[in-house]
Amino acid sequence: MARTNRRQSGSTTEARATATGFMEHFTRLFMVLLICLLAYGVYFTIQAVDRPLTRVTISGDLKNLDNSDLRVLVNQAISGGFLTVDLKNLKAVLQQHPWVSEVSVRRQWPSQLHINVSEEVPIARWRDDSFLNQLGQPLNIADNSKLHNLPLLTAQFGDSTQIMQQYQRLSKLLLPIGLKLSELKLDNLGAWQAETVKGIRLHIGREQVGEKIRRLVMVWQSGLSAQSDSIQTIDLRYPNGLAVAWRNSSVSANFNYSTVVATEVHG
Repeated sequence: MARTNRRQSGSTTEARATATGFMEHFTRLFMVLLICLLAYGVYFTIQAVDRPLTRVTISGDLKNLDNSDLRVLVNQAISGGFLTVDLKNLKAVLQQHPWVSEVSVRRQWPSQLHINVSEEVPIARWRDDSFLNQLGQPLNIADNSKLHNLPLLTAQFGDSTQIMQQYQRLSKLLLPIGLKLSELKLDNLGAWQAETVKGIRLHIGREQVGEKIRRLVMVWQSGLSAQSDSIQTIDLRYPNGLAVAWRNSSVSANFNYSTVVATEVHG
């Protein structure tokens, strides 16, 4: 009798396990089927509303960019319809153009695409025949008659990116005393030379460039600025000071970190 009860109990347990396994298998199968149906529904919906683009507009204050060049890039980058067009890829393709600074793209229902392009601004002249944007990338400008007042950057070696970075760094350091660079040069020995808008030549040297400019700022604020119109050259290639050469004079005045010595200018 006991054996019979055990056999019945075992059969019941097996039946329950079988039923449970069947339900789990059925549930998984149902979920897979449901996911497939949802995916198909989404795909069908996208296909139903993903209309071909009927209009693509390009806007922006463009002075050096040719709209036709941008349209060629857009046509090459666009694939798909209103919903499936890859906007990230489109932006990436347009931003590879050296004259393109920023790009924004938006959809307009039901089948239009609007692209706004911000043009790069030339920051400096590069050598004799080119211009640089803020990243130091060369820009070719057909009509550059209005850009001759931009600062001139030159280098015997090194790339334009390095020179632009140094120009921006020095310009930022000089900003508090109002000195603006009109020229920055890296010679064949790796030494930096500059000239300000006021015509003051700066001999900076190869090492501790930032520290030397900070020293100039300190001395300038301590009183040197009062004689700015008489200064021809400032030599920063000293470990603890600088030297000033005056216009129309062979006299040089040596300055220390903490002391500004006023020297009479002889005509």
